[in-house]
Amino acid sequence: MDELAKLPATLFSPAKMVYIAYVIMLVWKTQQPSHCEFFLVSVLFLAVEIVHNDWGRIRLNNSGEKNRPEWLKPR
Repeated sequence: MDELAKLPATLFSPAKMVYIAYVIMLVWKTQQPSHCEFFLVSVLFLAVEIVHNDWGRIRLNNSGEKNRPEWLKPR
């Protein structure tokens, strides 16, 4: 059940939302970018997504746990 509660955050992370907006803008644009440009931007967004999920979120969670008041910490 906990995994189901985390699903929206997994599906709609900030980097994914920006990438989806990029793809939508490309669809509406009359002149299409080259395949190389699209590939490079896609790789950049993938790298941002990996850094966000595997480094940033972990650091934020650890920082939040350190700053949690004693009365809120699990026993």
